[in-house]
Amino acid sequence: MSAAAQLDIIEAIRQREAGMDRVLLSADEAYREDYMQAIATLARRGVEFTADDCRAIAGDPPESCSPNLSGALFNAAAKAGLIEAVGYARSGRVIGHGNRLLSWRGKP
Repeated sequence: MSAAAQLDIIEAIRQREAGMDRVLLSADEAYREDYMQAIATLARRGVEFTADDCRAIAGDPPESCSPNLSGALFNAAAKAGLIEAVGYARSGRVIGHGNRLLSWRGKP
């Protein structure tokens, strides 16, 4: 890709934010709320947690949910000041194949 074809940083951020908004708006409302409740519960405990931990509480998403929903929800929770990224962990889910996940903690 040529330098001329690359997005400037402001436009790239704008498109990323718009994409996350679309994912949040199109997600199953009940599942979205369950997942956010899982994030809030784990944040209040003051321990490190990952998307695997939230999924263990909220359950598997409906088929109609975007695979990007988890990231969009964590981003929204971080922007709201509920959580902060503190490191990385490996996924324990078989389907995750040990991929790296952000590790989060509730903000005091």
